[in-house]
Amino acid sequence: MINILLLFITLAFSTFVLSTPKVSTLKADGANQGLTAYELIQNFGGKRSIESPDLYPDNHISEKHIYEDSDNIVGNHFVFVLHRDLDKDRDKYIKFADRQRNEIKAYSGSKVSLKGFEGETMTYRWKFKLEAEMSLSKNFSHFFQLKSVDDGIGMPILTISARSYRGDRWLALSHAPIKKAVILDKTLWPEVADVWLEAECTVTYRDNGALEISVKRMSDKQTVLAFKSENIDMWRGTQKDHFVRPKWGFYRSLKSKHMLVNEQDSIRFADFEVVK
Repeated sequence: MINILLLFITLAFSTFVLSTPKVSTLKADGANQGLTAYELIQNFGGKRSIESPDLYPDNHISEKHIYEDSDNIVGNHFVFVLHRDLDKDRDKYIKFADRQRNEIKAYSGSKVSLKGFEGETMTYRWKFKLEAEMSLSKNFSHFFQLKSVDDGIGMPILTISARSYRGDRWLALSHAPIKKAVILDKTLWPEVADVWLEAECTVTYRDNGALEISVKRMSDKQTVLAFKSENIDMWRGTQKDHFVRPKWGFYRSLKSKHMLVNEQDSIRFADFEVVK
């Protein structure tokens, strides 16, 4: 009887451990306090989780491009900066001279809880704030990506991006099962600029997967971007070690550089959370 009871307790505990969500968080701890912004990010994502211009020789190494700040809405948060004429795309600036990047990411060396494998369901939560006068061109400016680590298609599966098109400025949600992106939802810039936004994205990684994503203004809880589907292609992998990783930051094209009117632009992020 005792052995049966112990077996029952062991099975129950094993089921609990297997079903308990794994939660990874990244929060700023305040400017000039605690760890630096880069140390906090690396503790979250791993040693190579930062793709910032000042970390690469022959790039813009004279100042930090991610730093901490605070306000009375979200408190401590991170600021990501790009300089139009000084910043490049990592150490790939000869091959990719038409773009620049300041992002954080999960990668092969990150903990497993940040990687989405086939059949798994992941939830990503974060807050972000866009400048009203941010430079936008007719080409891409990505602030969030779900990027597949696979056989090399390259194009992100899901993005939150901005661009200027036919006289209007937009924030858009796009999906690309293979190479062609389709806009799932979009909103005009005045609806999202200069206010803190709260994003939540839940994905089941399958060929016939699921996606539910929303972006809301924190001030009035108004939804500005949203999409939901129980049958959407969210997987490209062909091997067991393939996975999907999140990326946040500021990654933009320089193909229409004349449209980027500011020498410096920034975006603010706070309270990253990844749940598996």
